[in-house]
Amino acid sequence: MPSECPQLSAALGRDRERGGAFAPRGAAKRAGAPLDGSAPSADGVARQLRDQAQGALGEVLRGFQAADPQGGDVACAGSVEGRRRLRAGLVSALMRLIFLLYAEARGLLAGMEGGGAPLARLFEDLQEERRRHGGDLERRHGAWARIAALFCALRDRGPGGARGGLCDPDAHPFLEGRPWLSDGALHRVLSALLVHDGVPLRYGELEVEHLGTLYEGLLAFDLEVAEGESMALLPSHVVVNLEALLALPGRDRLARLEEVADLKLGARPAARVAAAGSVDELSQALARRASPRQPDRIARGVLYLQPGQLRRRAGSYYTPREITSHVVERTLSPLLGRDGRPAAPADVLALAVCDPAMGSGAFLVEACRQLAARLVDAWQSAGAAPPLAPGEPPLPRAMALVAERCLHGVDLDPLAVDLARLSLWLVVQDARFPLSFLDGKLRCGDSLIGAERAEIGGFPSAARLPGGPGERQTRRALLRQAPAPPRPEGAPPEGAPREGAPPEGAPREGAPPEGAPPESAAGAPRDGSEGAEGADQAALDAWMALWFWPPAGELAALAPAPATFARYMAAAREPADPRAALSRRIAEERRFLHWELAFPGVFDRPEPGFDAVIGNPPWVAYVGRAAQPIAPEVFRLHLRRNPAFHGYRSLHGLFVHRAASLLRPGGRLGLVIPTSVSDLDGYGPTRRAHDALCAVDSDLPSFGSDAFDGVFQPCMGLLSTRLALAAPRAAEAASWPLARSDLDVVSRRLLERLGALPPLPAALFGERGFQTTAEDAERIRRADAPEPPYTCPIREGTDVGELIARAPRHHVDRAGVKGRFRKDEDWKAVRLLIRQTARYPIAALSDGLPFRNSILAGFSDATWSEFALLCYLNSSPVRWWHYTRHRDAREGMPQVKIAHLRAIPAPPPAGAALIAALDALGRELGPANAGLPADARRHLDGMVADMLEMTEEERGCVARWAAATPLPRPDG
Repeated sequence: MPSECPQLSAALGRDRERGGAFAPRGAAKRAGAPLDGSAPSADGVARQLRDQAQGALGEVLRGFQAADPQGGDVACAGSVEGRRRLRAGLVSALMRLIFLLYAEARGLLAGMEGGGAPLARLFEDLQEERRRHGGDLERRHGAWARIAALFCALRDRGPGGARGGLCDPDAHPFLEGRPWLSDGALHRVLSALLVHDGVPLRYGELEVEHLGTLYEGLLAFDLEVAEGESMALLPSHVVVNLEALLALPGRDRLARLEEVADLKLGARPAARVAAAGSVDELSQALARRASPRQPDRIARGVLYLQPGQLRRRAGSYYTPREITSHVVERTLSPLLGRDGRPAAPADVLALAVCDPAMGSGAFLVEACRQLAARLVDAWQSAGAAPPLAPGEPPLPRAMALVAERCLHGVDLDPLAVDLARLSLWLVVQDARFPLSFLDGKLRCGDSLIGAERAEIGGFPSAARLPGGPGERQTRRALLRQAPAPPRPEGAPPEGAPREGAPPEGAPREGAPPEGAPPESAAGAPRDGSEGAEGADQAALDAWMALWFWPPAGELAALAPAPATFARYMAAAREPADPRAALSRRIAEERRFLHWELAFPGVFDRPEPGFDAVIGNPPWVAYVGRAAQPIAPEVFRLHLRRNPAFHGYRSLHGLFVHRAASLLRPGGRLGLVIPTSVSDLDGYGPTRRAHDALCAVDSDLPSFGSDAFDGVFQPCMGLLSTRLALAAPRAAEAASWPLARSDLDVVSRRLLERLGALPPLPAALFGERGFQTTAEDAERIRRADAPEPPYTCPIREGTDVGELIARAPRHHVDRAGVKGRFRKDEDWKAVRLLIRQTARYPIAALSDGLPFRNSILAGFSDATWSEFALLCYLNSSPVRWWHYTRHRDAREGMPQVKIAHLRAIPAPPPAGAALIAALDALGRELGPANAGLPADARRHLDGMVADMLEMTEEERGCVARWAAATPLPRPDG
């Protein structure tokens, strides 16, 4: 196999003559774009293509099953792993086509058949074949051979290249060779990828990052086997088992459709669905809601694509360019302008930048652009640009050097790793660099599971290896006595720099001179069979494997103990040793990543670590309503080894600590994470773990709640600098400072003054609501009147209005929930009902009826009667303070929390004298249960403003906010 890919790089010189591959954002449209301004933006084209690519994936699947009716033995037999492999292969096939179409639009396939646009030419040929043969292409398979030949252009896999990704012909053998996709199926796939509403899709408008959003869109589907005759339904293209639906009572069918398919039917189709007596009648009743992606019924045993939880479980979302640009700029700028002097070319090229969860490489692409621009500036300032061909712009050369010298990345998904590699190759566009030139810098592995050399000298007792309690106690006792394994003669002490390590900032050993292409894949990983690195790999794998040792079976008895630990580690490289073979297998399955070995040039220098760690780590929670599953052994590992994995446990919390720990002193961190990490109490351990290593910037950016397509969750940028500490410092769980652009001088002053007052007594608020589970959905029925066994009325948050407790609209089967329901006297002790699902406090008097956990409880004490507290909570000054003070009241899906209520400022001593007046007003308005009239609101707001000693300016500020922030509707 040649070291370069001539078919893909023949036109790079012409691209450089156009001034580089990427025009500035906002530049004039490329040739061929409509002149009437009606053409979609790059993001619009990407959205069109993403939707149609999802449909094309279904066509690829159906084409595969038509060629192989069994759908693959493993997949058809119901193996989850088999379906996962098949799905990965189908996604790879589609992404290869998308990549080639993108390359065509950039002129990167010049010299190939079809005048540099082989897929467009193939589509035209298939169109002509359709016309010539009357539209019947299902029995013809000649086109796939042309596709297979094109795929060969992606096989630039030099020695040491990553395996299992997009370009590897061995990863998915069924894609190679035999013509498994008919000409008809291939025509439909290309039609979906090339045409939108009869107009060609303009791949030339896309940026390289859009390849990532296309891949993320394809991740939104699981591959399933139909357990009964099924049908895909709008609006979400969810596949519903018609046989299972038919088995339900008529009324429950409609509820099931709404629950699993987001489908709400009008009166007439709903009646037909409820009355259907057969699968045929049911499918006819739903025919108008059939998904155009799969209009036909799906037979039992057939594979289909189901919008599922894979993307959510992976926490994987495409990051918009606006966010990556801002975060990367703020992360890197302090590294490039130190001591008030501009960066020299060597300063730029000495930086080591890493994304430990890189996905398809959006952050690395942006870092490549920004560092390359700074490198060009440095060349111009120093008058030391590398030799360039006549007319060659310096930016592409700078991008190639930055990519090869500075950028590093890791991801658990091999296909994402290859997409990142391709994305950077497309940005670099240097014909002398093969596709594999970043293989050693972009690694496939688990960023969170790996070991350091300093750890492996001791037995990991926390790994909880097989054996009873007595054996574990013995092991702990032996551990205290067990000597460390002998150090090889002449080895330096742990943590000492290696002899011959390059000085700080120097290029890595063997790096090509500026402007020269690498002779082979730079930094390619070794195979682990020779030398010290291989010994390190075996030892680190063996130590890490102990955390995942099988708890039962033949090998469980071979688990090493402290007394045998040294012998186990010494035999780690012995092929015949069953324990060594097991540790290697576990390492491969878990994809251990040992950072010191993966990036030796970064961690073998005097001050080891990266200069910058950037990215958008997966947002996955392991607690709460959106909790995702986690293997017990992985849970235990993180609990013992990562201080961020406490409190509110999450994958992004783990990455915050991992990223901070990878930095060298003075290094910069730039991550995109949920905004809730900045201030929620549950994320206190995450903030402490970070702050023990890094100091946050004073004005962290907030990107709002709609920054990500399909995600309604506020996000922020975490920007910080690694401290120059020998060991982590003790840190408090202080909130991180988000930048505020919504506060004027008056608002800021009022917020600070009220925040300095003592809060209301904590005992005035508590949680008493019934905590429902998924099973309780069958024990609660919406109804205005009781209907056995649903006889106990129960309120929820939307039943609470301003000084109004509406009649309960739900009833619960109290016997069904058994002991989890509170006693009547507990409900009667509650004095106030406070709506939880709101942006600020909304309270009403309690009448002693039960309520769900979407309502918080208010009480009274000797100072605050329920009537005075009722008025205080519903006043505009208190609501303004709550809304302005708490970030999660302004963003996302707000909730009033107990901690929020307990933080409300109490009036100063002079204003406390007016509490009796509040009590009198509350006794007049509260029992009426009729709300708050406008004149009473003005009186109440004035009274509370007097209590809080507010100025006229401050009163006007609150009044304007109240006028612009209406109460929620009664129905929520």
